[in-house]
Amino acid sequence: MKLRPKPLMPVVDRLAWKLKWRCSNDREHPDYQSVLSNVKAEIKAGNCAWAFLAGPKYCINVHVLFDGKSNALIQLVAVDPVRQKCGLRIECNPAKMQSGDVEKLHAVMRRIIGHREYNRLMREPLLQVFHVAVDILYLALDKVLVQYKNGQLMTVFGKRVNAKGIIEGYNFGSVESNYQTTVYDKHLERVHAAVMEIARTGSTGTNADPLTANRIRQLKKAINGCETTRVEVRGKKMLGLPLWKLPQQTNRFERFSFADLSAAGSELPPLIEKAFQAMCRQDGVKATLAAFKHTEYARSVPKYWRSHQATWWQPAQLWEQACAALRESRIFPPAAFEPPHNRK
Repeated sequence: MKLRPKPLMPVVDRLAWKLKWRCSNDREHPDYQSVLSNVKAEIKAGNCAWAFLAGPKYCINVHVLFDGKSNALIQLVAVDPVRQKCGLRIECNPAKMQSGDVEKLHAVMRRIIGHREYNRLMREPLLQVFHVAVDILYLALDKVLVQYKNGQLMTVFGKRVNAKGIIEGYNFGSVESNYQTTVYDKHLERVHAAVMEIARTGSTGTNADPLTANRIRQLKKAINGCETTRVEVRGKKMLGLPLWKLPQQTNRFERFSFADLSAAGSELPPLIEKAFQAMCRQDGVKATLAAFKHTEYARSVPKYWRSHQATWWQPAQLWEQACAALRESRIFPPAAFEPPHNRK
């Protein structure tokens, strides 16, 4: 029996913010030496590890180590304080953070730059990156048509196709745009990640080896798991947006619409149906509907598209729910979500 697709609650998949913290980038300055000494103490205690980045914009770059699969990247002391304005940047993946990770991040940061200073700065974070993801269970990407309504004139429409010709994902948005949106097969991604983990650790060991056996179990679980499609809104350049303004941003999830090909709806002749679906995946829904305007299917094709619109996709509250998920993560204090004039 076919299960009805089920969108889950949004999760924050990537988050980066800056704080208006100042510290001299003179290596001999007492303030710089104090911060560096505190960082080295955290590394020695096993709480942090050096992060080696290509062309870093900060003098000190470290990872805060968590118990799970995710770490937080901490970048301190701006290389060019005149242009960068903020001397502290933090990046993490809230969706992968486990119980206790947020508390550890805050504890480490308070020891590095000072308890009161950190608490004060966290009341006014400036967002740099904000990615939100919604997983839709029991939905295979090759069983739907995807439309993204975007008012911008310059839009790049791209898709990733595997060796069998099955579409694995769509990307919408120009390279230069502040936002990019994407829809992709999460099930295939999980299988690929499990295979890559086995390949990364080498072929040594057998099923008798506990670590290898565990990875094989993870691979089998990924292969046998339910079909899942992920919809993401990626705020790549939030341009220092104050956190309290985040709920006011456009709900880009509402720009998506899906035609569920496995659901009941009007029908087309088999050849026309296949042609319509192929053209939608090749050129996009808007261009395909326009191409059928002056044909004998000028009415039946739009009717087919409308009749298969997915009723399970209800995006109106998704952005609001994403903001609520960020608040519930306890990464930021409640005051950070309030306009300055409302803070106590």
